[in-house]
Amino acid sequence: MFKFLLTFLPLLSGSALAASSGETAGLLLGLFWVVLAATLCGALASRLGMPAVVGQVLAGLLIGPGALGLVQADDFLLSLAELGAVFLLFMVGLETRFRDLLAVGKEAVLVALLGIILPLGLGLGFGLWQNLGTVSALFVGTALVATSVGITAKVLQELGVMDARFAQVILGAAVIDDILGLTLLAVVSGLGTGQSMGAAQVGLILGLSLGFVALVLTVGLPLIRRFESRLRSLSVSRMFNVAVVTGLGVAALSTVAGLAPIIGAFLAGMVLAEVKDELEFESKVQALEAFLAPIFFVVVGLQVDLSVLTSAAVVLAGGALTLLAVAGKVLGGLLGARSLGQEALLVGTGMVPRGEVGLIVASLGLAAGIIEGPVYAQVLLMVLLTTVLAPLALRVLVRRTAVGSVS
Repeated sequence: MFKFLLTFLPLLSGSALAASSGETAGLLLGLFWVVLAATLCGALASRLGMPAVVGQVLAGLLIGPGALGLVQADDFLLSLAELGAVFLLFMVGLETRFRDLLAVGKEAVLVALLGIILPLGLGLGFGLWQNLGTVSALFVGTALVATSVGITAKVLQELGVMDARFAQVILGAAVIDDILGLTLLAVVSGLGTGQSMGAAQVGLILGLSLGFVALVLTVGLPLIRRFESRLRSLSVSRMFNVAVVTGLGVAALSTVAGLAPIIGAFLAGMVLAEVKDELEFESKVQALEAFLAPIFFVVVGLQVDLSVLTSAAVVLAGGALTLLAVAGKVLGGLLGARSLGQEALLVGTGMVPRGEVGLIVASLGLAAGIIEGPVYAQVLLMVLLTTVLAPLALRVLVRRTAVGSVS
């Protein structure tokens, strides 16, 4: 029976149906498999006491090309996944007030800076130890710098600790980490293609990114308070539309500034958080996010090519790289957030998942010829392990911390 299913299921894959019944039918069936796998595996993970996101990432591995081969990460699913990440961070922003981030500003900056410097140095050293060129080794370090705030944010949401001080430090550090990390990626990619990157160009990239964040907050926060009375006259459905348009618009603008759209979405949510208590639209945004966010996590799993992990040498080197990746972020959290006491370990652990950000960095390096197949496979294994294991560790640590504080 199981062999029959393995033979029959690929016939119902998105690609097969697209060839026989049209592209739309294939896209819909691919989406069906993704949503079904996310629902079942997410629920199973929750029943086993694990974060749902772990089950959803593993669902992508299960239905992807490396296992059942039901779905491939085509442009349609990649676009939906990015939309899922946008609304996930928009929802996280709605649960975060700017004044709360300001209260942890010092710790967030320190965690972000150390979470870039330490992994970058460790990755660079690892690459040089493997006799890679300087630029290739620097790219490995850049892959270690990446942080997937979406994965950590979802775990924090599930645990109901978004208001905790350590969670605010993680979110603040992740925003700074993304800005500096993307700047670093642009510089290293330029070096890999033979471009000369001067201090002026680096400063321009960084200035545009920081300027965009400052502009959204300094303009958006006073503006939302000024129009709050008018917004109260809108129906829930219309206010929901206003919120969605705002989130998508700021997310789109963030790409112009060289930032990931999730940063813009997070900032937009944080602006609207100032009026969410007076305007009942949050539940509708949450419903939309509950549908789209699991697609994002499944597609993260879909993009992992398991075939590159068959070499023992790759597995050993990838395991060593994973240890360095974890050590860099955890140590950055322990040192940067040491004022939080035992919660500093939670901060460091929350910065560990590389997720889709690590996959993007690795893919860019491979496509540009900066890193080759074996190194790409090592980075891929590091991304997979940090994405799956870090949420598990974070859940255990949050519960132990909560028990310790009660006792």
